[in-house]
Amino acid sequence: TMRNKVILCLGSNTDCEANLRSAADLLRAYFGSIRFSEPIYTKPIGLPGSGLFLNQVAVAGTDASQEEVGLALKDMEKKLGRRSDSKRKGKIPIDIDLLLWNGTILKPADWEKEYVRRLFRSVAD
Repeated sequence: TMRNKVILCLGSNTDCEANLRSAADLLRAYFGSIRFSEPIYTKPIGLPGSGLFLNQVAVAGTDASQEEVGLALKDMEKKLGRRSDSKRKGKIPIDIDLLLWNGTILKPADWEKEYVRRLFRSVAD
């Protein structure tokens, strides 16, 4: 089967280090083979009153469909305490976004962020 290439961006502004570690464990269990960039702190964008975010980029391969992966990521976010009103409250335990799928950019605004591209370059082949 075709291995789909997945690029993810992780972010947290609440108990960041613990939440990113937990997310990484869930992602490793799901993907099996996955590489993570170093995590870096970034200023929040459009979230007044939020502390710094800890962000990380990951590259993985999967035989699952894009829809299956999307649902699995949502499920991981819920497991780690993400609620539908998290964004409104400005407290984001974890955000796991699918940035690219086989080279197709799904989140152009995120992909434009300098730190995302820098972290990506650090884990790209």
